[in-house]
Amino acid sequence: MDDERMQAEPKMAQRVRAYDWGATAMGAMDTWPQPLRTVVDIVLSSNLPMVMAWGPDAQLIYNDAYAVFAGGRHPYLLGLNLLAAWPEVAEFNQHVLEVTLAGQPLSYTDQPLVLFRHGHAEDVWMDLDYTPVRDADGVPRGFLATVVETTARVKAERAYHRAREQVELALNAGAAIGTWLWDIPGNRVVVDCRLARAFSLDPVEGAAGLPLETFLERIHPQDLPEVEVRIQESIDHGVPYRCQYRIRQPDESYLWVEASGRCEFDEDGKPTCFPGLMVDVQERKLAEQQQRTMINELNHRVKNTLAIVQSLAAQSFNGAPSVESAAEVFNARLISLSHAHDVLTREHWRSALLSDLVEQMAHSHNFRGSERFDIEGPRVRLSPQNALSFAMALHELATNAIKYGALGDRGGGVRIHWRVGEANGRRILHLDWIEHGGPPVHPPARKGFGTRLVERSLNPARNGAVSIDYRESGLACHMAVPLPEVDDE
Repeated sequence: MDDERMQAEPKMAQRVRAYDWGATAMGAMDTWPQPLRTVVDIVLSSNLPMVMAWGPDAQLIYNDAYAVFAGGRHPYLLGLNLLAAWPEVAEFNQHVLEVTLAGQPLSYTDQPLVLFRHGHAEDVWMDLDYTPVRDADGVPRGFLATVVETTARVKAERAYHRAREQVELALNAGAAIGTWLWDIPGNRVVVDCRLARAFSLDPVEGAAGLPLETFLERIHPQDLPEVEVRIQESIDHGVPYRCQYRIRQPDESYLWVEASGRCEFDEDGKPTCFPGLMVDVQERKLAEQQQRTMINELNHRVKNTLAIVQSLAAQSFNGAPSVESAAEVFNARLISLSHAHDVLTREHWRSALLSDLVEQMAHSHNFRGSERFDIEGPRVRLSPQNALSFAMALHELATNAIKYGALGDRGGGVRIHWRVGEANGRRILHLDWIEHGGPPVHPPARKGFGTRLVERSLNPARNGAVSIDYRESGLACHMAVPLPEVDDE
């Protein structure tokens, strides 16, 4: 019989009886006053989490339900001083002791505390009720506390309120299209009037409820499989639902939206309803697509630029009389390329004015304004690729003219004129670089890289043409390049 009674007895009752109280200020159990025995019996017999503190050392006695609440602090809390048992809330418990030992009760609802029950800090909320416990003479010697943790409810309520605030903010900001509620057992989706119109549905029918399939069939076929997978994940595993997809509009265009929600379940774990919110993300998706396009374009430009730099480096150092002279030529070409990039960057890499490239070339070689240059031509915009080609060609012509031609010390000049004509229905840019007043010019024994760069830079494979004439009066270069259509804003 004793064994059966022991098995039916709460575990904490067994621990309390086995504890060596005689070694503490409370003394052996058979010396405890009747009021203490009564309160201890109440604590150990209750299904609610209960704990009591008694005596000059405020020693703790608690029940099985409180042991669960205590977590990793159990079982060493038994018989321990209240303040030492929960040092992280010692100030709070000191106040409790002072009030209850003065004979006054205390009560807290959703009291926030930070506890270390499992080796780390936890934000917890509790309903706490403290009642003074008196000895046979009616003197308060401790307290009896009921401890009900409300953390889960408080967090759920806060999460709900945050979600509602987010919904209200979205609705007020105009970003949200509307809300829905899917009755899963009845397969009826109720939507507000704005969401019904977004799906090209009658708002009255939407408010009454329509089958889920009515909404799914208006989703872009490419996006539908992902939507169905995300919905099923939320139903099967309770995870939040979020998905971006396109819905068909009355004019047969598609609108990008983001839907978010969560499946709710009954006590048996069966899905009951699925509330959610839909937000218009059309501008965001278009911005993302534009960003991807820009990144791809940037990658393309970087690769092209690196290829140009690689070619400049190879040709500048190949056969050079010294590393120093090669480095000087290479650096000058890089600077010219950089200046062309500056012009294009100002125009957001859409196009560049030919006149800007010519002026940039003159400035980079320390010629101010029209000094030694006769520049004339209509307003012409070049594509980024043609702009880089012209910039490099003009640099090489200017460098050659400074070293050997009309821009040297003898004080000559260069006439740079251009015009736009037509051939076979295409616009053709004709540019002439004609030097005058410099030393006599003779054809070189072999073509250098600068000459080859000028001849090849304008891409003869695309019907461009370059001719160089080494006249007695000075070098003359004619360039003819088809002009692609570019924005001339």
